[in-house]
Formats: sequence, C-alpha cells, structure tokens
Amino acid sequence: MPSWTSPPSSRGPSRWPRASPRSVRDPVAERARQRPGGAAVVGDGARTWTAWDREIDRAAAGLAALGDERIGLRAADRLTLATLALGAVRAGVTGVLVPVRWPAALAANSLRSAGVRIAVSDLPIPGLRTVGPGELGRQPAVRAADPGALTVFTSGSTGAPKAALLPWGALLASAKGVAPHVGLCEGDRWLLDLPVAHVGGLGVVIRCALAGAAVAVPERGWSVAESVEALRPTHVSFVATQLRRLLESGGDRSSLRAVLLGGSAIPADLLRRATEAGLPIATSYGLTEMASTVTASASRTDLGTSGRVLPGREVRVERGEIEVRGAARFAGYLTPDGLAAPFDADGWFATGDLGRFDAEGRLLVEGRAGLRFISGGENVQPEAIERALLALPGVAEAVVVPVADEEFGQRPVAFVRTSSGTAPDAAGLAAALRETLPGFMVPVAFLAWDGARGMKPDRQALAATARQVRS
Repeated sequence: MPSWTSPPSSRGPSRWPRASPRSVRDPVAERARQRPGGAAVVGDGARTWTAWDREIDRAAAGLAALGDERIGLRAADRLTLATLALGAVRAGVTGVLVPVRWPAALAANSLRSAGVRIAVSDLPIPGLRTVGPGELGRQPAVRAADPGALTVFTSGSTGAPKAALLPWGALLASAKGVAPHVGLCEGDRWLLDLPVAHVGGLGVVIRCALAGAAVAVPERGWSVAESVEALRPTHVSFVATQLRRLLESGGDRSSLRAVLLGGSAIPADLLRRATEAGLPIATSYGLTEMASTVTASASRTDLGTSGRVLPGREVRVERGEIEVRGAARFAGYLTPDGLAAPFDADGWFATGDLGRFDAEGRLLVEGRAGLRFISGGENVQPEAIERALLALPGVAEAVVVPVADEEFGQRPVAFVRTSSGTAPDAAGLAAALRETLPGFMVPVAFLAWDGARGMKPDRQALAATARQVRS
C-alpha cells in the first residue's frame, strides 16, 4: 500500500473560526497575570485564574518537597488531579497519572513498572509511600527552571498498560494543534467530562489554559445532558456513548460550537442523527503517545473519516500500519531502568493501528493490528464486525473478541449492550449480520454487556469471560 505523509500545515478548510494561542511556558500563570479575576474553572469548584494559579503553586511546592523525580498522582476529583498534574510540571518533576477506576493492585504494579516509589493519592496504594493530596505541606513557592513532564498510561487494550512519558512541550504542541482547529477562544468553556488521567481529559485542561477558556467541571453524578444544560459549554470531547446519550436526552444543546469525537469507530447512523440535530461534529483520531488528537475532520463531508493531520504532527501509513511523529510525540515509555524509546531512526512511532489515506488526504482508521485473528484461515478484524453490529437497530455498544475453537482455530464472540437494556436477540442479530458479512465473521455467541461506560473496553477481561461462557 502506498504511503502518504501530511506536512503539519495540511488541514483543509475549517468551518470554525481560527484562534491562535500564544506559545507560553506556563499558560495558567500567564492567564493569572493577564486576567486575574477571569474564570479559569466554572461549575463544581469554580475558580479564577489567580486562585487556580496559587493552588498550582502550592501543589508544586508540596510535590518538590517530596524529593523524588517520579511521583504517582491519583485523585477521584478531576480538578484536584488537574491541579496536581500542573503542579508537577511547575515543580520540574514527572507526574505519573493513575486512572481512578483501576484497582489498587493494578495501580501499584503499573506505578512500580514505571519506576515510581511514592504517590500522592486519595487512596492507599500498596507497596508505595502514599501521601494524601491534602497532606502536602505548605512550602515556599517553587518554579523549576525546566518544566516537568506528565506520564499517562495507555489503555492496555492489547496488553499491559504502558507509561507514556509526555514532555510539557509535547502537551503544549498537542493543545496548540487542536485549539485553533475547533475555534477555542478566550471566554469559551470546554466540558471536562473525561478523566484527567486520560489524554482526552488532560488535553481539555491544557487547551483551556492555553486559549484562556474555562474548564467546565460538572457536579459528580450529573449526566452528560445535565452537564451541557447547566454549564453551557461551547466545546465538548465525547466518545460515541456520550454523544448517543446527549441525543437521546433531547435537552438544550444550543451552547455547543464544537463536539470533538474520539475513541473507537463512530457508527454512521449516530453521526447522521447528530448532524441532523445540528450538532457541530468533528471526528478524530488520536492516541496517548501523541498527547491526544492527531487528526480531525473540518466539515460534514469529512465525517466518514478521521479527518486531516493537525499541526505539530506527521502521519504516514507503512504496510497498512499508521505511523506518527512530530512535536506532540511522546518521549518513550517509563520503565524501572529508564526510558524505552520505540522509534525508528527518523523518529517514527508505529502505532499498531491499521489505516489508510483517501485521495483527499483524510485518514481512515481500520482497527488494531494486535486485535486481528484468524478463523478457518481467514483474517478477522473485530472492529469490522463491531461496525456492522452498531449499524443494527437497538444496538448501543458492541465489542467482539476471539475464543478458541477446535475446528476453526478461533471464532468471534460479541458482547452487546442494547438500547433497551434487555438481553441481545442472538438469532436476530446473527441473521441481520449474515446479510452484510461473510459467515466466518458472524459471531458464534452474543452476550449481554453493561457497556464500556465512556472509556475503552477491557478486551482482555471480556475475552476471559467469553472463554468461560463458551467452555
């Protein structure tokens, strides 16, 4: 397959107004100087830029006083974690962000594998020295000569989570590529409805600081629709499940100027419903190792794709696999022995994602190379079956995993969350899929599922469940 590389300027026209955030080393500190009484956070825990700047100063001083270069960071409160993360950068240390949904054992093992010995956490982490966020003592303000870095764990969809080290320059480069593309400007609001320990949520915080927009933090327990109605955000980052819930709510969505969609493939029917409802949708492709978004669409004609390459990134497709590099690229994976840098001599990182460019230079993502399996001598890409399932009426979410089979080697099993919440109709789904898929791609079982709850599904856990059920 021929390769196609986009220069950083290849974006195509955008229907959103352009914004040009300045290149700054510490955007929160600069906003505190320029607009001390301006809104940095709205909603739960509202703060001015000055108040937030002081909190980040205190976090930086407390983290620096711990005397370690790598510090685990965990907090269920998203604004608390955002403050700790920005404090780590200001202190010149490496903050390693821990997802709050992880059990303590997984958090401990992952932090140790990243060479972390101490953590600031609202829950004890076994085997590590743990300090509560409120226990960081008041110390003199610290602003390191060189900014620190943040580490975000990959989702672990095809293996154990890896600790991707994102230098502050890479995080800023990512934000500078996304903010102008969606017209994020001073006075706007971006809803923080994704975890800060995920690049999707972390990116929201940094883009807002860079552009002078407010981070809109919903009350705990609010639905997507309640958050949008109450906080009136101009921008949101959603996965397909959140978009579907917003559409089903029928609430007031008039404040939205940009809806950036990420995560797994977005069903075509969902995109159609969203555009018919007048939502300003932008599909995208991103990954932890590039500090979030790499490509994004700019018009309705792009929505069947992942859009064009944003500034600060380069993308090519080699032998069907998407490769990336650029200013937003991570530095490598943290290990107990140092930094593992999985790049070729020219700095390209092989993502493990399969895809291609169309004639217009738009990226089409086809799935994960590591998820492909062979059934009866045929290559099966689970995402292709998932897209077919999501196109069927009544299917809200779907994930396909392989299970061992004596005759065919492996066969697909589907986990399905229905819109009605009832058990999936296995016979009906199989019959419908046979109209669009070859027989070897039709799952041998359709199992009820609670859904991914807005994040990537745990395919390893689902595969274990499928094996148990099939045995």
